[in-house]
Amino acid sequence: SLLTAQLVSQIQKAFQVKLPLDYLFQNPTVEGLGQFITMYLQDDSSHLRGLSQINLHSEAILDAGIKPEQPFVGSVIPPNNIFLTGATGFLGAFLLHELLEQTQADIYCLVRAANPEAARQKILSNLERYSLKSNSYNTRIFIVLGDIEKPFFGLSSSAFKALAIKIDTIFHNGAYVNLIYPYSALWAANVFGTQEVLRLAALVKVKPVHFVSTLDVMQSTTHIQQPVIWEMDNLESFEGLDNGYAQSKWVAEKLVIAARERGIPTCIYRPGAIVGHSQTGASRTDDVVCRIIKGLIQMGSAPKLDVNLSLTPVDYVSQAIVHLSQQSNSLDKAFHLVTPHVLSWNNFVDYIQAARYPLKRMEHEQWQFELMRLATNPANAMHPFIDLFTEKQDGQQQMKALSLICQAFDSQNTISGLIGTGICCPPIDSTSLQVYFSYFIESGFLQAPTDPS
Repeated sequence: SLLTAQLVSQIQKAFQVKLPLDYLFQNPTVEGLGQFITMYLQDDSSHLRGLSQINLHSEAILDAGIKPEQPFVGSVIPPNNIFLTGATGFLGAFLLHELLEQTQADIYCLVRAANPEAARQKILSNLERYSLKSNSYNTRIFIVLGDIEKPFFGLSSSAFKALAIKIDTIFHNGAYVNLIYPYSALWAANVFGTQEVLRLAALVKVKPVHFVSTLDVMQSTTHIQQPVIWEMDNLESFEGLDNGYAQSKWVAEKLVIAARERGIPTCIYRPGAIVGHSQTGASRTDDVVCRIIKGLIQMGSAPKLDVNLSLTPVDYVSQAIVHLSQQSNSLDKAFHLVTPHVLSWNNFVDYIQAARYPLKRMEHEQWQFELMRLATNPANAMHPFIDLFTEKQDGQQQMKALSLICQAFDSQNTISGLIGTGICCPPIDSTSLQVYFSYFIESGFLQAPTDPS
């Protein structure tokens, strides 16, 4: 995304044109970009029609061949063999760790790599990156060498069937998470990949699917007008989903719901904006929140915003998902995994300042102007989001587009399912942010503050 943002920024500055990312992905050649610039300068907008007018309902049609060969007769509880996608990602690392800690199952991880040894090292390096350790890593992690974007994950039909026979439960966490790319760039991983997971679930014996979605799918104009966004609300409308990631996950959820209607038991988990581990600070430092923190520090300034943020630690999300997945009454429910604690933007900035990073508070318009001056400077961590920060008219819209805004999400299913477990969501406050800053400095993401005071 960083290179793409740089390319778009340079083209727009050089030719004074507005280049939609959809067009770039559909015409990724010098010739295609040249045609766009020529037509734009000639004020011919016909070539842009339809780029953002995808009918997601027509995309959300599950392959007719995906249906159980026999009725679901009940889960293997506890499961012996679990299939996990996305194990090499941020949440995936913590899900893998929790599956090893909370169950006795062997975990079969889909990994794209040159060979099984490289795939295993990829997983172990990812776990180490986030300070995760377990005695079970060498004995209960099994590699499925494949690609989520390919039919049958790139496996032969016989290997795919053998996997379907072996597996008892599926955790589909793998996704291409990108708030900038258009739907077309995310379709293969997020939509087609979900379809292939459901194909595996239906083959030979029916297997429950635990699907990790996102609260972004509940950002349609229909939902945001509701005083409360309920866990079991229908996804009837996609209007207002203005980024490709939300659109792709909306379609994927609709496929999961269609599979449920055909007899495949499913659970849908919708996390909010996920941040680092509340105890160790281990974070994905290239995510939106970390980029905002570093970008503000690099600028030495922060806008004055009257918004509340919603940030949920990854340890809560992963522990909750794995626990809820083991409850038989969780099947066919949706769960919102979102912090109940409100963090105001003002307090967020206060906590950064308390970590001895000086920030000058500016009026929003003035801060936007300062940010625009960095449009051609990829060194600032917020560079990939500069267009978003400068296009949206107010901070509320900006934070909503980045999925950080605090909204009234119902989470009664989650609360009920976690009663008596001790699994609860810790707040993001000055103490937890000090833990995060320690991790940022130790990992080299941030330099230690130079002011000893």
